[in-house]
Amino acid sequence: MKDYCTLHIRSDIKSELPRNFLKRKLEIIFTDDESPERIASFDRLATKGVFKRKDLPQYHWVFSSEGAVDGFDVYKHISWVLDQINPEFSLTRLRNLGFEFLLQFYWESNGTGGGPLITSELAELLVQHNVNLQFGFYSSMGENF
Repeated sequence: MKDYCTLHIRSDIKSELPRNFLKRKLEIIFTDDESPERIASFDRLATKGVFKRKDLPQYHWVFSSEGAVDGFDVYKHISWVLDQINPEFSLTRLRNLGFEFLLQFYWESNGTGGGPLITSELAELLVQHNVNLQFGFYSSMGENF
C-alpha cells in the first residue's frame, strides 16, 4: 500500500509563496490555472463534458509526504508535512496573507475494510495548525476489482 499526505495551498492574489516559507527546498508542484497551457487543457476537457471548477483560486502549490514517510500512520505523514514549514510561518499567517490550504490524505486499501484512525493527538495537531484534513480512499486492486 502507498499512503501519503499532501498540502494544497491556493491563492487568487499571490502568485508566489512567501520567501522561506519552507524549512528546506522541496519539490513543489505549481499550477497557474490561467496559463495558456492550462486554458488549452481546460478547453480540450470541456469538449468531453469535463469543466473547470469556477470556485478554485488561480494559483496552486502542492507537496507531499510521498517517498519521505513509509507506512500508513496518518499522524506521521501529517506531522512530516507540517514540519516542513519554517517555524517563522504558521498556516494562520499564510491565510492572513491571502492563501488558503488543505491537507489531503491518499489512503489506499484492498477493500477489505478498515481505514484511518483519527487519534486525539492527530486532532490536536490539526487544531494547532488550524488546517482541515480530507481523505481520499482508493482501491489497490486495480482494474480487476
